[in-house]
Amino acid sequence: MDVSERGPLHEYADEVGLFFESTGLPRVPGRILGWLLVCEPAHQSAEELMEALQVSRGAVSMAMRMLRTAGAVERHHVPGQRRVFYRIQPGFWLREAEDKARLAGQWRKLTERGLDLVAGKPASSSARLREAHDMYAFLEREYARIKDLWLHERETRQQREGQP
Repeated sequence: MDVSERGPLHEYADEVGLFFESTGLPRVPGRILGWLLVCEPAHQSAEELMEALQVSRGAVSMAMRMLRTAGAVERHHVPGQRRVFYRIQPGFWLREAEDKARLAGQWRKLTERGLDLVAGKPASSSARLREAHDMYAFLEREYARIKDLWLHERETRQQREGQP
């Protein structure tokens, strides 16, 4: 693909890649995720990703390992095709919120252990732990609510739009 053939969808994939990079993650997996959000068809082979994003096979391979490990992307079989295709894992975004709830719970438990260790010491000794504990207890509760809120929101939108 010639650089002049790049369009707004390619620019969007680049933008997602830059967002990934700004959060400390590698850019190429972000570009691939961005592309898989907007490309047609929704599944792409490694070769199609290489051409669309002008990246090497090794870069696609590394990015797919990362994205598959994170649960963002899955292999997708297309009947009659021998190539491996990839697509965004259905349900990934909700699982991402559920993972954040789980991690917040783990942090809350760690801060509770820390609070137990400094029990009986001056309040100034536990202020940092208390703040972390309270924040992660809050996040744990709120992330847990997100699933129900999201499912309700999605159902309402689908009904409005006449989708099954």
